[in-house]
Amino acid sequence: MKRLLFIIVLVGGMPILSSFSSRESNSPKIEVIYKSEFCEGWEEGYCEGWKDVKGQYAICPITPICPIPEIGQDNYRGGYNRGFKAGTRAAYRN
Repeated sequence: MKRLLFIIVLVGGMPILSSFSSRESNSPKIEVIYKSEFCEGWEEGYCEGWKDVKGQYAICPITPICPIPEIGQDNYRGGYNRGFKAGTRAAYRN
């Protein structure tokens, strides 16, 4: 009798318990990517440094992740100068 009662409760309780499961939201997910002026300069400078060594019509490689800027050099020009030097060194190595 206890076994039958257990099975009835188990089978009867399953729909109730499954109604509490998490459901995926239909709302769109928004991903925000913020790029600083320093990082924009880094990307431009890296490509220009690469082209300075390999030639004007060379295809730029994938730019490495933007480094943390030095104090006082956290603007576009600071990123460009640092990226140009890094791109030049990378082009000489390849």
